[in-house]
Amino acid sequence: MPKRKTTTMSLAIVCFTLLAALALIRDDLCQVEYQNGTTLLKVALAYEAKS
Repeated sequence: MPKRKTTTMSLAIVCFTLLAALALIRDDLCQVEYQNGTTLLKVALAYEAKS
């Protein structure tokens, strides 16, 4: 396979993998939780669309 075709195919696979991962975790992107022992840290992204 030519080098250019291999590079293009590799880039397509990486992009597809990223899109699939984002589709799986899209609901969790707005909230992050971190727990260390007894300390719980929750960070939430709040936004409103302006019209």
